[in-house]
Amino acid sequence: MEGSAKVLCKDTIGDNVKNAEYAVRGAIVQLAGEISEKLKKGQKYPFKKLLYCNIGNPLSLGQPTLSFDRDVVSVALNPKLMESGEISKDAKERAKKILDAVQYPYAVGAYTVSQGLLPVRESVKKYIEERDGYPSNVNNIFLTDGASDGVRTIFNTLLRGPQDAVMIPIPQYPLYSALISLLNGTPVPYYLDESKGWGLDMKDLEENYNKAKADGKTVRAIVVINPGNPTGQVMTADNLKDIVTFCHKNKMMILADEVYQMNIYTDKPFISFKKMIHDMGKPYSEIELVSFHSTSKGIIGECGLRGGYMELENIDEYAFSQILKLRSICLCSNAVGQITTEVMVNPPKEGVNSPEVVEKHKKEVEMIFGGLKKRSTILAEKLNSIPGLRTNTIEGAMYAFPSVLLTDSAIKAAKEKGMAPDAMYCTEALEETGIVIVPGSGFRQKEGTHHFRITNLIYDTEEFDKALDSFKSFNEKFFKKYP
Repeated sequence: MEGSAKVLCKDTIGDNVKNAEYAVRGAIVQLAGEISEKLKKGQKYPFKKLLYCNIGNPLSLGQPTLSFDRDVVSVALNPKLMESGEISKDAKERAKKILDAVQYPYAVGAYTVSQGLLPVRESVKKYIEERDGYPSNVNNIFLTDGASDGVRTIFNTLLRGPQDAVMIPIPQYPLYSALISLLNGTPVPYYLDESKGWGLDMKDLEENYNKAKADGKTVRAIVVINPGNPTGQVMTADNLKDIVTFCHKNKMMILADEVYQMNIYTDKPFISFKKMIHDMGKPYSEIELVSFHSTSKGIIGECGLRGGYMELENIDEYAFSQILKLRSICLCSNAVGQITTEVMVNPPKEGVNSPEVVEKHKKEVEMIFGGLKKRSTILAEKLNSIPGLRTNTIEGAMYAFPSVLLTDSAIKAAKEKGMAPDAMYCTEALEETGIVIVPGSGFRQKEGTHHFRITNLIYDTEEFDKALDSFKSFNEKFFKKYP
């Protein structure tokens, strides 16, 4: 062979793969991995361990699991535990309901139907109906390996080539731009207004839509993340109505990323897009909508078990058959994630489960949620006390997305290193504090602004306080270094 001896190399990998970026696990996380290995070998740093605040991965930072949920999953995977005196009757009965849906006692490890186990989809249906007050249909629900798996399926059916575009919020969760790049589509940004709590700017939305149309693009859908990631805002009812009206006017599908719907720390209620389109009535209730949820966030935080679902609303019959075909090619989502989804949407309830199980679950949920809410307040207050940083109130989700008012000398130094200025800031923060954060440039942002994303997930409050104090010391040194 001429040139490289490898079939796969830089020259032969497609541009769509090379152009896809996922900053949440990008260069800074790779550097953190290198530092971790050096720490194990005894190399000295100003810190003893790394704190991975780059990603919404609650259990990795000390959040406990929910006892009932883990018991149900355990019994479903190992029915011998039906004989255990340490597991509640309620958990055993829930596991039996799932086991009864498969042919043999240990068949939870077998493939399921492509849309997922029927009892799980029935629980999802009931959860949606109780949340929104409108009917759902088990046949319109697909169980997925986290929300991203569902998003990938829908993008595969939606994007035919670079002429097809999807509007994405900026700042955005990098999954969306990465998948659009992989599928050779075109992302169209719409910028959230930081000065208004990362609220929707309809003028900007319409201008960017019109520009894409003028460039010959077919804008097929809009992604909406509520509560926001990385921005932490909870959308108002008026913002939801504006998007619904806009999508009806322009014949666009709504893709609603609602994985943080249980992470609300403000008096603003979470309103799903499904509820909003039906509240608005016809013709808005006929808009094509796909909603995504996940076991990775909320209170359950079971990221690695890869559970989730998507619900399809008003989808064309042929389009639905193609989505089902894509899911069938993948056979099914993993069974453990399906069971985890069931316990997420169907927690122990008064009048259904024993008082002891209900009370224990309630206390565990209150402890986890209370910690998330408290740390959100602490995080925003401490960041705003640091010179050169400013952040909005964290209304929901698991992150702060503070603005960094970098000096001209810092920006110049970053340019000389061939780095985005906020990437240099985050790199130096890692090397000084051991805290892993993600530069705002990885989420995209308005030109001339600089940010980073940091989670509120360090479960130990004392450790959380110490980490933020060390970050404050780093920031002071950084601005002295680059005055």
